[in-house]
Amino acid sequence: MPGDPWSNPSAIGPEDAARMAAFLEDRAARPDQILVNTALRDALSPQPGERMLEVGCGSGALCRLVAPGLLPGGELLGVDVAPEMVAAARTLAGQQTHMRFEVGAGAALPAEDATVDAAFGARLLLHVADPVPIVAEMARVVKPGGRVVLMDWDFETVTVTHPDRELTRRLLHWRCDHHSGDNWSGRRLLGYALAAGLRDLTVIPVTTIARDETAALTGSMFRAAGVARDGGAITPAEHDAWTGELQQQLAEGRFLASITYFIVRGEQANGN
Repeated sequence: MPGDPWSNPSAIGPEDAARMAAFLEDRAARPDQILVNTALRDALSPQPGERMLEVGCGSGALCRLVAPGLLPGGELLGVDVAPEMVAAARTLAGQQTHMRFEVGAGAALPAEDATVDAAFGARLLLHVADPVPIVAEMARVVKPGGRVVLMDWDFETVTVTHPDRELTRRLLHWRCDHHSGDNWSGRRLLGYALAAGLRDLTVIPVTTIARDETAALTGSMFRAAGVARDGGAITPAEHDAWTGELQQQLAEGRFLASITYFIVRGEQANGN
């Protein structure tokens, strides 16, 4: 997606791609992200001996969470468009032979038809200009009756405690509409799954809460203010006032923010 570095980290250079991989690892260890990642794993329901594929695996954090459920005898293939991300995922996986990582595009996955029990993509489709072909490709590689699981946030579900409602709305709406992909992607996942021909669809909302700086969402609020300032949606003085209030709330234990992720689980039709 134009202007979105997450659509292909390799396009911004190896050093920046390495920093992005480190960011993914840090985020995956945050308590709010552990909550939503665990919900994704549960929706996938990995079973011993199964083969799975993740599209847009990044540094491999989700692969390492899901893969133990495939043992013994199972395998998980992580695919990412960025060679730097694949290299990082291989390093972090170490000698765990039940995980493999390959460079590949979501619209042309390196797998034969109907060869995996489940395919999944998380925090992926918001960075893609045309998500439906990627979901259709995931459905192609899944066996009849197999699962496809999608997950994205919906940034317009963000809530954050702040006395200045107008400034908060202006800042968050600008971040939602103008930064880092399609931030309504969470609410669109059901439509993508339907367009790909998946059946027996289930929608699972997961709301994460941030009350202190250990949550990934807390950092997202400060970054949102920064990009809104840099984009001209708020002034530097408004930025400093808004973030200063959040810093005061954090110091006093009054900070509260939330965001809702959507997980959509569907099955490949028998006989397709």
